Amino acid sequence: MRLNDEALVVVPHTHWDREWYLPFQRFRLKLVGLLDDVLDRMDRDPRLRFTLDGQMAAVDDYLEIRPERAELVARLVRDGRLAVGPWQILMDEFLCSGETIVRNLELGLRRADALGGAMRIGYLPDMFGHIAQMPQILAGFGIDRACVWRGVPERITTHAFAWQAPDGSRVRTEYLPGGYGNAVHMFDDEGLHEDRAEDVAAWLRQWRPEGGPSLAMYGSDHTAPAADLAEQVENASMPMRLATLGEFLTDASLDGLPVVEGEMRSHARANILPGVFSVRIPLKAAMGAAERRVTRYAEPLAALWLPDGSADRFLELAWRKLIEVSCHDSVTGCGSDATAQQVAARMAEAEQLGHAVFDLVTGRLAASVDRGDHLVVNPSPVRRRGVVRVGEPVLVEVPALGCATVRSASVQPRHPARIEDDRPVNDLTGIRDLGRIVDGGDTGDTYNYAPPKSDVLVDEPETEHVQVREDGPVVASVALDREYAWPLEADADARSTATARVAVHTLAEVHADEPFTRMTIAFDNPCRDHRVRLHLPLPRRADRSFGEGQFAVAERGLTGEGGHGEFPIPTFSAHAFVAAGGLAVLLRHVTEYEVVNDGTELALTLLRSVEMLSRDDNGLREEPAGPQVFTPDAQCLGRQVVELALMRYDGDRPGPEVIAAAELFGHEVKAVRGTAREEAPPPEPRTGVRVSGDGVVLSSLRRRDGMLELRVVNELPEPSEAVVTGDFTSATRRDLAGRPTGPLEASTGRCALPLRPWEIATIALG
Repeated sequence: MRLNDEALVVVPHTHWDREWYLPFQRFRLKLVGLLDDVLDRMDRDPRLRFTLDGQMAAVDDYLEIRPERAELVARLVRDGRLAVGPWQILMDEFLCSGETIVRNLELGLRRADALGGAMRIGYLPDMFGHIAQMPQILAGFGIDRACVWRGVPERITTHAFAWQAPDGSRVRTEYLPGGYGNAVHMFDDEGLHEDRAEDVAAWLRQWRPEGGPSLAMYGSDHTAPAADLAEQVENASMPMRLATLGEFLTDASLDGLPVVEGEMRSHARANILPGVFSVRIPLKAAMGAAERRVTRYAEPLAALWLPDGSADRFLELAWRKLIEVSCHDSVTGCGSDATAQQVAARMAEAEQLGHAVFDLVTGRLAASVDRGDHLVVNPSPVRRRGVVRVGEPVLVEVPALGCATVRSASVQPRHPARIEDDRPVNDLTGIRDLGRIVDGGDTGDTYNYAPPKSDVLVDEPETEHVQVREDGPVVASVALDREYAWPLEADADARSTATARVAVHTLAEVHADEPFTRMTIAFDNPCRDHRVRLHLPLPRRADRSFGEGQFAVAERGLTGEGGHGEFPIPTFSAHAFVAAGGLAVLLRHVTEYEVVNDGTELALTLLRSVEMLSRDDNGLREEPAGPQVFTPDAQCLGRQVVELALMRYDGDRPGPEVIAAAELFGHEVKAVRGTAREEAPPPEPRTGVRVSGDGVVLSSLRRRDGMLELRVVNELPEPSEAVVTGDFTSATRRDLAGRPTGPLEASTGRCALPLRPWEIATIALG
């Protein structure tokens, strides 16, 4: 049958939320039933095609229950009729690290290829917006096509565009008008499908001015295709055919396409549900802790100091857990309470696995350290000074990705910490204003913040007390205790008149030789339906902000593009730091922020308390985002603790000094007690691999194929150079998939790696 301009290519698929308003195992029961039926029909009818949502998790979850179906699945994949991969799971792109995204794609491709071949399309159907560096990540795995729905800006009026990462990498990207279910009802009733097909085709045709067949996505959340689908397609009066997504998206040409640069967070054509950044904040903190422990404390140290591979299986399991919880309905917190509890448990498992590997490595190293001394480990790829508390706080200097003992590494501070005017300072930092706490109502849901119609903001404490805790010279700290009267609850109209007295404790701390002021904010939350933010004054008025995350520092304005029925609140996420108007806030986990009050303040969300997964009557969103399920745990009652740090910077945008400070704050040196049975002199400090270069950030260091594999990124808008030194004699560039792309000059354990602006680079050291 000849396909003309009116023709449809029908892609039968399911969008499978692994866990959401139901927990994983309850959804998996439905998955097994659906795939039993679909696979049986495909086995009987060679006309059928099916795209399994671009994620291998659905396949693995099915085969764990139905291992006897593995050969059938593999045969359908090899025949090109069942499309699987390339992802292991459909992640939330903003709520995990860039390295987690890379490992997700690596694992998904490996699993899919083992079954017969991955769909090599960057399928991103339901993510709540898209990160700037996704085109570079896809290109690093040899994937030159993508497919998206949410976040596409209003100026895109055709089905295809060129999506460009900050480094210049481009992929041809297919936009899904109406989403991944734009033809979901086309075959519900055989007697009506002709009219429905005409309507779908007419609507999709407007997105294809060049003509040709349109992409009709036949499927939605947890749905299976009609039993007589093949017959309905064959008997249709309109020319149409069945295909997998990969069979349809074969064109990788970029010629003549409009270009979209960087991240996509427009509300113009679909909801992007920005409230997921701030709901269930303890879940975000747990994710940050787990990623940090595995990526920076376990894997690199095991690669350097445990080369026998005894930790490999533990690290593989830790990564699988991290990848699982990065799912767009998992780490986001926009699921049921039962789902959130299971996600938190898997995050804890990943962190515990990383901790176990760290203990294994440091246990071996500490065996040569006297029991009266402590081994100090540096997770950063630069020689650094840091404070460890072994009784009294001590300042130590430790080699890059190496170790020393307190006795061998103790140094005198160059810039001692002290107290001035009830504030901790040193010669490198002098932050005086610790900000103000602002509490307001929130009658939204896990997806979208929404204030009551008549909100009450509480930003003045009832009482305030300052007490000096430590006065230097290694650590200076001050406790600031403020007590507030917060309304107990709220509804869509107003906050309650009844209040609770809440004590907010802020510990401000400065370490010798560090260019930032640390802050720990803690309080017990007794209230419901509210949002608590820290408002920090900016040294100068800001007309934009800079949020670090996922291999980039995204530049953002003070407004958002609306148009779909979701109010475009200009709240954004940051991973390692956010900066605006000369103030940088260093972070331990993904945090929501907004530049407010005409560019004079930076507001960071410390807590958002809500009671429903989705409200049909959300004041800032027209359509539901999910079912109306009560989520009392999302009120986050009880103790809340947030850690961050403040530093000032010069210039228009944050530079290398902020990037370097974020590395130090995010990755503390760790002390472990020695275990030598006999008294021994302190061993000499040991150096691992050193990486230097302005704006150069370490993403990972691991053993792969018998070699050390190092990944770095240049987080500056200008070229840089990474200089790598260590115990190696050869260096080879690799792409993200691990394939060699060319040698590097390496002599006497040193190589120089030129980096384009925003380039992600991987090298193997032998």
